[in-house]
Amino acid sequence: MSVYSQQRKNHRNTLLLIFLFIGLVSAVFYVFSAYYGNPFFAYLGLFISLFQAGVAYFTGDKIALAVVGAKKIEYKQSPQIHEMVTNLAKIAQIPKPEIYISPDKSANAFATGRNPENAKICLNQGILNLLNKQELEGVIAHELSHIKNRDILIMTVTMVLGSVISFIADVGFRMIWWGGRDNDNDSNSPIVLILYLLAILLAPFVAMLIQFSISRSREYQADATAVVMTRYPQGLINALKKLHSSPIPASRYSTAMNHFYIAPPKRSLGEKVQSLFSTHPPLSERVKALENLK
Repeated sequence: MSVYSQQRKNHRNTLLLIFLFIGLVSAVFYVFSAYYGNPFFAYLGLFISLFQAGVAYFTGDKIALAVVGAKKIEYKQSPQIHEMVTNLAKIAQIPKPEIYISPDKSANAFATGRNPENAKICLNQGILNLLNKQELEGVIAHELSHIKNRDILIMTVTMVLGSVISFIADVGFRMIWWGGRDNDNDSNSPIVLILYLLAILLAPFVAMLIQFSISRSREYQADATAVVMTRYPQGLINALKKLHSSPIPASRYSTAMNHFYIAPPKRSLGEKVQSLFSTHPPLSERVKALENLK
């Protein structure tokens, strides 16, 4: 698939994701409305879904950066990183993104934004401590590849919408716990109760599936594009190996952001992050794919 085909596909998938989110949240709140016999919940659900879809599209990047406590760095603060990003952005033929540093000691990095003109890359302090110049260049090229391929829009929207769905499920459980249902309402049939329970039980699972919709193939494509940009596959190969073996867990972990990073964040010391349900392909397989490019 060409870069332009991938860009168009990502744009279509983002719009589809937003429409599905609006429909899902509206449907969940409609069930809430039927269960409690109050039409207010149906209107509330529609408002929340439309509002959050707008928030995800226009300010999702700011939310992601705030979650990890990232701060923008200027040229005088880190000229070497700025020069590296500038040169690689020219090769990728995209505008130079803004550069942020997170104080997180775990070794990781991500890109965010709704398009190349509004893109940002974020480097954890841990990755700056761990990698040498060639390895860091490979990581930055990988993130710029996500920007060039316009993966960042669907990644950013997914992060916000997945979080909202999980929050709605949590609210639903609390409403059951604290009560509030009108027991005299004849419309509260067992069928409606079952639908209510299914809605709040399945919502987190749906949020997880939304994250998995960020195809693992995107990581392979970004890796390959990064090698074309740097012309030095060993840099990214060594970087991925170091990220895999680094024992430091993420200090600013958020499940909703798993798919953002170049490598799956570790939640605890020595955690095995690769699994069938990982948002990333195994690092060992990515290394093999890069070695085959030599």
